[in-house]
Amino acid sequence: MKSLLSICLTLLVTTALSSAAPNDRFAQIILFVEEGAEPAANYKKRLNSLALRTEAFFTNQLKRWNRPVERTQIFARNEKGNVQISVVKGKLLNPAGRAALPKLNTMAINGAAKQLDLKKSGPPVVFWIFYDYPGVKGFQGGARKSGGVAVNKYPAAETLIHIKADLASPALNETAIKGTIHEFGHALGLPHIGPRPRRKLGNTLMGPINKVYWRRTKTEDPRVFLSEASAAALWKHPIFKKESSPNPKMPAKVDIENLATTSSDDQQKIIITGKLNSDQKAHTVVALDSERGKFGDYWERPYVAGLDPEGNFKLEINAPRTQGTIFLSFSFENGINTSDGKKTFQQNSAISRSYSTKEGKRVFADQNQ
Repeated sequence: MKSLLSICLTLLVTTALSSAAPNDRFAQIILFVEEGAEPAANYKKRLNSLALRTEAFFTNQLKRWNRPVERTQIFARNEKGNVQISVVKGKLLNPAGRAALPKLNTMAINGAAKQLDLKKSGPPVVFWIFYDYPGVKGFQGGARKSGGVAVNKYPAAETLIHIKADLASPALNETAIKGTIHEFGHALGLPHIGPRPRRKLGNTLMGPINKVYWRRTKTEDPRVFLSEASAAALWKHPIFKKESSPNPKMPAKVDIENLATTSSDDQQKIIITGKLNSDQKAHTVVALDSERGKFGDYWERPYVAGLDPEGNFKLEINAPRTQGTIFLSFSFENGINTSDGKKTFQQNSAISRSYSTKEGKRVFADQNQ
């Protein structure tokens, strides 16, 4: 009887899993060119290789931090299995540098949405726009809900991007590939997060540009990695899910109980403890330690810790500065990253604690509650 019951339960579970709809959320790549112009001869292969390198980067880096993704292909494919690239042509009245980007973005997205028959009622889309348009300059990226937009100059080159290439290698540095994928990271909801020097892993994707990193570290290290904090923030993003899921909602309640920031007895560590009370479950608490006291600092050092079933957490900053500011947020199981339930971490939803050192002891100041 037990054996028969076990078989029946297995069949029920298998049937339920097989009936789940596959995830239809995919990032869309757009190439925007001037009306009457033709795109670069090898644009399909070039952008396809960039997309494949990007997918491999996120897959491998999330796995590095023991946060494997359910789906590794996050870009839409065409009927041949290649990454889908929509070419949109338009005429900008005044293509003067960065000021042209808002209009360019609107034209590119509207054009691609029409080509692909994307419905406004459908799930939010992450768009990656590349422009090959005279006079336009600049780059940007940002997210809203589980959608987002990144815009970059088309990385023109004859060679393709190897799927295992270091993002700051000389060949990729020439066309700013690290910075290009950095903007796509913003479109997925990532804020600026720098490296922790003691780990000696290279520069972070969401950290400073290559030449600034090299100047400060006195190296030309070609390695770029995804910080553990970025991995925590991306781990549950709907775009990496295997099955279709509703658009994630902000937790209705986010309350931090008994939040305390202290120093270890030897003053070598900052210890943050507390308890998260929320209507949704969080899997990670993230802290960014900024020497400049500003959220969005390219050199913010990341630290993470888990939460127990009751929401208690203990996080250690093991290489604090003489003075700085710590920004605290939570990564939830539905993919939301927030500390107040109103805005996302990328939009500066963070509890902040500033600190300084006086007479060998660390002094803390609560900037907000």
